[in-house]
Amino acid sequence: MVTSDPITRRLRRLFAVLDADEEGFVTWGSYQRIVDRYTVGYALAKSDARIKDLQRAYWAQWLGLLSQAPPGLDRLSREEFVAANRALAYGSHAAQLLEDLAQAVFNVLDVDGDKRISRDEFARYLEFCEISSADAAVVFRRLDLDGDAFISQGEVARSLRAFHLYNDDLNTSGGIFLGLC
Repeated sequence: MVTSDPITRRLRRLFAVLDADEEGFVTWGSYQRIVDRYTVGYALAKSDARIKDLQRAYWAQWLGLLSQAPPGLDRLSREEFVAANRALAYGSHAAQLLEDLAQAVFNVLDVDGDKRISRDEFARYLEFCEISSADAAVVFRRLDLDGDAFISQGEVARSLRAFHLYNDDLNTSGGIFLGLC
């Protein structure tokens, strides 16, 4: 039996989450559903600047994936999705795409605007992700890399990079910001 590397396995899990209708493809609508979850979960208007920034960041991710796929596609199969993510992760714009996404996610979660995500703010996010409070504490500790009891925008960005590039841990916490709730 051939086992794939941890990054490929994480990307396949992400694909399964994004392919909510189980038709075997990911489309822009798959990403829009994530944005919609944030909109509903935080009771924000679609016109709210934070939601618009989040939508732009996911749109840029989607366009980046399409740029790595065969020409003319508007949907990606599981293997096309994995290959496009792998190619995009090592492209020249990958760092900026992940940084923009991290900033957009962070701005939604940082409800009080103090430039850090507290345990309570993170608990609110995990509540609409339907993650138990026991699991929430573990995830928070894994994301709080400097141990200051807050999650910074930099820690969100590092977790997203780890999800896509660096970490051999199948359950790296960065996926929490991509819909792997």
